[in-house]
Amino acid sequence: MSDAGTDGVAEGAADDAEEAPSGVAEHETADLARLADVVSRLGTEIEAHHARAAARERVIDRLHAEVERLRAGEQGILLRPVITDLQNLRADLLRQVRTLPAELSGERVAQLLESFALTTELALERCGTEPFRPETGDKFSPREHRAVKVVAASSAGEDGTIAEVVADGYRDLANDRVATAAKVHVRRWEPSADQVGGAEEAGKANENELEGSMDV
Repeated sequence: MSDAGTDGVAEGAADDAEEAPSGVAEHETADLARLADVVSRLGTEIEAHHARAAARERVIDRLHAEVERLRAGEQGILLRPVITDLQNLRADLLRQVRTLPAELSGERVAQLLESFALTTELALERCGTEPFRPETGDKFSPREHRAVKVVAASSAGEDGTIAEVVADGYRDLANDRVATAAKVHVRRWEPSADQVGGAEEAGKANENELEGSMDV
């Protein structure tokens, strides 16, 4: 090979060596540019997400405040008739106190108290509840009654019956369910030792009679 050919090959290799680093640098620069663009878009999206979240929180806070305002208004509307009834009851009580005679019979006092209780009952009905009062001798019901005291029954037939009504119960008019159970005293039958012994002897006698009839 001539010197001229050798020089040409050497120059070509040198040119390639000079061009290779320049191409790699341009490729890396393009990758960095694309990465920077992606990071920039991610930052923009994150900022937009935070802005939307803050807007949603403001909307939620505003709706919550509106619900609380409406709830307070509804409560005021529902309670207004009851408040009026209580105001009238207070006025009646004060008027009766000022006009009561010096000598007042027990019957008159009872009538006044019953009239005030009736006024209160009407106010409760406006709230959707009415009182109920069980009768003495009724069977005790855990759904409607609450036993505040247990008293002795005089016979086995009185076991589990109401001996006394301490306070009325209240029933929800909307669903006809007991909202407040009536407070009552309940009878409980506990036989004495003599009665238990007599029952055991009667049982043994019955067994003996049965055995005798079987032997025959």
